[in-house]
Amino acid sequence: MNRKIKIAFFILLLLLLGFFRETLFVSINSVLYDKFHNENNHHVVWCLSFLNLLSYQTIYITKWFITPFFAFTYWLIQKKFLFFLFNDKRIEQWLGILYLSLFLLAGIFLLIGWAFGNMDSGYTFSRLFMGLLQSPAPCMILIPAMYLYRKTNINQQ
Repeated sequence: MNRKIKIAFFILLLLLLGFFRETLFVSINSVLYDKFHNENNHHVVWCLSFLNLLSYQTIYITKWFITPFFAFTYWLIQKKFLFFLFNDKRIEQWLGILYLSLFLLAGIFLLIGWAFGNMDSGYTFSRLFMGLLQSPAPCMILIPAMYLYRKTNINQQ
């Protein structure tokens, strides 16, 4: 397959995953809101209408499993994409370090919020870092970083 076609495929895959993730979470949050407030104001995409049949607690707990699933899926796709672009194991290590760092920051902020009795603020910051893990942002950071790394190493030799 042509290199440009493969790059387009990876970008399209990341975009489609993002649209699916966004649709899923908007639908889940809409159903949670309606169940919590005992309303029926939000429209849910037809293929996710089964969420209306589930209890609030079931949906809420399921979100805690779906979030790391999407983070893992993004990591896997970006790992393959970055290795395809650069054919260098270093970029995979950098991606792993970036993911681990953001995941730890998310956990630390959640624990700090819990420890100081301000779960809302802790959750807000934690959600920010988890949102980065469920997006193409790591690729957007590491692609220019790798080009810069390679350029500076070539110039030093």
